Amino acid sequence: MNSPAQILSLPIGKVFPASTFLGAIILLAWAPVSCKYQDASKIPAQLPPGPSQESWNVTSVISQADSNADTSRTRLIIAADYVEWVEEEDNFVQLLQGIENKVEVEIYDSSGALSAMLEANRVSYYDLEMRFVAEGEVVIQTSDDRTLVSEWIEWREDDRLLRTDRFVQITTPDEVVSGTGLEASEDLSSYQIGEFRAEVVFDS
Repeated sequence: MNSPAQILSLPIGKVFPASTFLGAIILLAWAPVSCKYQDASKIPAQLPPGPSQESWNVTSVISQADSNADTSRTRLIIAADYVEWVEEEDNFVQLLQGIENKVEVEIYDSSGALSAMLEANRVSYYDLEMRFVAEGEVVIQTSDDRTLVSEWIEWREDDRLLRTDRFVQITTPDEVVSGTGLEASEDLSSYQIGEFRAEVVFDS
């Protein structure tokens, strides 16, 4: 029997005292989690040692405060089989890992519409820097049939751009572009690739 996914909402652009994060961590740590048996050997070895809190089957909601109203809007929804919360120097980091399923990240634009859906083996979200890094079989899909594939992608809230210095391939209804190094809008409507090659698709 599985319990509902846990939800952690962290407004973007606000600095919280350590006690706030500690309270959120304790709340999540004591919240009901899945009764499903988890093989300890499957706990990801990539996560660094050190004091932390961990949980299974977690959904994190990252929101941004609206400057024109006393409300907030969703920017990211991240779902993962396993998550560990750690303090890294002056930052608060969520280390999310896919085990049976990949980590899923929904990216929403300023109007509240879904910009893109990302899947990866691992995702690290850095709260104070307002960014995440996705690693391992990264796939990004948009509503207008654009797809990005890479092994490493970084996203930042301040400019809403996707970046990588690794090999990347973008497929659109009109072309297939691949190369090393990328800077792109989060919905892949515009992008710039360093060293690249392109294949144009013509209608037959």
